[in-house]
Amino acid sequence: MRNSNEMTAPVSWPAALDPVSKLLLILLFTIAAFSCGSLLSSGLLVLASLLVALFAKNSRALWGMCAFSLFLIVTMLLIQGLFWPQNHTAAFRLAGATFYQEGLVHASLLACRILVIIFASSFFMQTTTVSENARYLEACGLSYQQVYILMSVCYILPQMRQNLQKIQLAQKARGIAPARSLASRAKNLFPVLLPLIVKSFQEAMNRSISLQLRGYGSPRRRPATLRKKYWREKLCHRFLLAACVALLGGKACQMIFS
Repeated sequence: MRNSNEMTAPVSWPAALDPVSKLLLILLFTIAAFSCGSLLSSGLLVLASLLVALFAKNSRALWGMCAFSLFLIVTMLLIQGLFWPQNHTAAFRLAGATFYQEGLVHASLLACRILVIIFASSFFMQTTTVSENARYLEACGLSYQQVYILMSVCYILPQMRQNLQKIQLAQKARGIAPARSLASRAKNLFPVLLPLIVKSFQEAMNRSISLQLRGYGSPRRRPATLRKKYWREKLCHRFLLAACVALLGGKACQMIFS
């Protein structure tokens, strides 16, 4: 995430976009990902979202988020390739298990959707700060509870990645040898999943309580003033909303006529 010190004037187009436009961009990529029905179109959408994410110029955080979701993607490929109900055509055999083409294609589509959401969310998280997002959304009329819920959802994945790094550093400090192979890393990941999830939700609850104690829920509190001017905010909002509605309409028509 960027440093909390914000610039008074945007120096690039990611900085010139307001937070709502970036959230609408995430929504647009998400709708497009679920509207794609072929691997080719899904792959092109993954490439487009990756190019957008690379404008954040923080590839280390981006690849960290991808590595964190790699376990979920591999698990989907295994389960869907072996046990999806619509499996008919055998693709290959591995260690005595038969993987089917239909399940692998379905899992690949799901993996593409996950990657698109990760890339689009990474662009949002790496080009805006939490304080900037909160100020702008409150200025748009949202209550602080709604802003907090939205920010918690957007930033929960990098937060879990940071907690995982802390757990791994603690294991190294205790003398536990780091895993080298992919199988051993996956095996070592299972015991820390439950405490990792519990710790992330506990931190979210603690932040919520601290905000309430600081008076963020008081009706007398005035939202902080905006420090930046963004490029054609209403135009971006209308264009992205129109694109989202067009995609939803096209998907609905496709479902009806098919």
